[in-house]
Amino acid sequence: MKKKLVAMLLITAVCGTTLAGCGGSGDTSANKKDSSDSTTTAAPKEVDADGKVDGIMYAEGLPIVDEGTYSFSIFCDDSSATGEFYMLDELKKQTNVDVELQINAYENATEKLNLALNSGSYADVLGGWTLSDSMILTYGVEQGVFIPLEDIFEQYCPNISAILDLPGVREKMTAPDGHIYSIPYVCGDTTVNYTPYINSKWLENVNMEMPTTTDEFEEVLKAFKAQDANGNGDPNDEIPFSTDPNNKSLEAMAGYFGMPMSKEAITVVDGENAYAGISSQYRECLSWLNKLYEQGLIDTEIFTQDSATWEGKGNRDMYGVSIAYGSNEFSGIEQTEEKPPYDPLPVLNADKGGKWLRATLGNSVYRTQAVITDNAEHPEIIARWFDNAFAFENGIGCTVGPVGLVCFKEEGGDEYAYRRIDIKTLDAETQEKVSWSNLWPQSLPKYTPIGWKPVEDKPLYDEKKAVETFYEPYLTKDVVESIWVDQDSVEIYSEYKTAIDDYFRQQQALFISGEQDVDDDAAWQAYKDGFEGLGLSKYLEIRGITNIIE
Repeated sequence: MKKKLVAMLLITAVCGTTLAGCGGSGDTSANKKDSSDSTTTAAPKEVDADGKVDGIMYAEGLPIVDEGTYSFSIFCDDSSATGEFYMLDELKKQTNVDVELQINAYENATEKLNLALNSGSYADVLGGWTLSDSMILTYGVEQGVFIPLEDIFEQYCPNISAILDLPGVREKMTAPDGHIYSIPYVCGDTTVNYTPYINSKWLENVNMEMPTTTDEFEEVLKAFKAQDANGNGDPNDEIPFSTDPNNKSLEAMAGYFGMPMSKEAITVVDGENAYAGISSQYRECLSWLNKLYEQGLIDTEIFTQDSATWEGKGNRDMYGVSIAYGSNEFSGIEQTEEKPPYDPLPVLNADKGGKWLRATLGNSVYRTQAVITDNAEHPEIIARWFDNAFAFENGIGCTVGPVGLVCFKEEGGDEYAYRRIDIKTLDAETQEKVSWSNLWPQSLPKYTPIGWKPVEDKPLYDEKKAVETFYEPYLTKDVVESIWVDQDSVEIYSEYKTAIDDYFRQQQALFISGEQDVDDDAAWQAYKDGFEGLGLSKYLEIRGITNIIE
């Protein structure tokens, strides 16, 4: 099993680095744009007697085009079971624009996107969680594959323009060359992202108290493994601990040892970003996780399973603890007004300096969720299509449910007052259509005013709010701030980042699984040396990080 694990991880690391290298080293002067045009402004296009731009797009109002005259493609990742989205159909009715959606599972979306970009055969819009700042810099600033959008926004997109004018948004969206290359995704956001959830029913079944230290947590996991914790009569089908395959967040648990850190191994010290991937505290965390793994307390497939496998085990009540965004992601338990049988695992060792990294300050600006490529024939139509999706009632539809079916204007309320009904009052077929995952590809931008919530007679239990409140005393004061790198360093930064991120994840798996001995000084030194061989110091210098914690 270990040999298979090593082979799979090495292949992943090599492929990731190779693809990144292809994206950078394959550039020629012919396919790079001249960055000296960063101050140019496109002249407004003329509107003809029919109110159309270029004879196809209505300059304002709906529909955007005449029926059957324009379509565009979107590449994105999504976990919808059906691949059908209610609001896409609604937007088609409103705009007459046809959308060809190219949905990919998150697990292979990045590889497919890299292959498409390197072949030149890519969609009109690239979206989802597969994009990154470095891709914006490489394919936007450097190569012109992602096109600048600020002039189009100003001319045709009042909703997007209003979002960009929110405090701090335009600054975060604007690349080093002065252009905006992506559709903004601005939302109220949780202060706590992926965290461990513990099965409170299992705790009762094994007569254990909620753990507060790493030692107590280990004892709880042992009890989960040794006893029939899920109460199904089989004492051998319990898996004490696992995590979301796509967002393992195991490095976050270094916070229990005084070094809370992001998935890129970045932490915050005195308000400044610092690198913690070779810190003694992270090493201590890896050693502890290896100890759990060697005792059979961690899912043996933790580094190899896909989302479907993880969810399938969780749906069969096989997990005592799992890291996730919300417990229903793996438990399969439907959200209701009642609290589910899961609790956030406390921040362990809090009495000895245990901390958790604060994810946001309560809102987020995502600048890599959707770009328009140079393959798009009429990018202004696409921009207007997104702008219409950001209209308030469409935003409600994409976020909580369509107006007139799930949400209704509240009589006597202000302009933002909409009441959401219990969708269980609808027939089964309609319930399926308007379930959250089938409203809108949730990896694409959407918008409702920050802080907006529907009026509800029986509001669903807000697990994330409960986690935020519970974790607040143990969160770091500051968050890891994202930055744009210097324009002259775009290509090399992208290559460094891909190689270093892949190496960090690969080595994490090898240390936890015991394939490499994290407690051996020579092995740890080789791990640290491996970073330098990949250019860690130069990578951090480009990011403006001067503090490397050892």
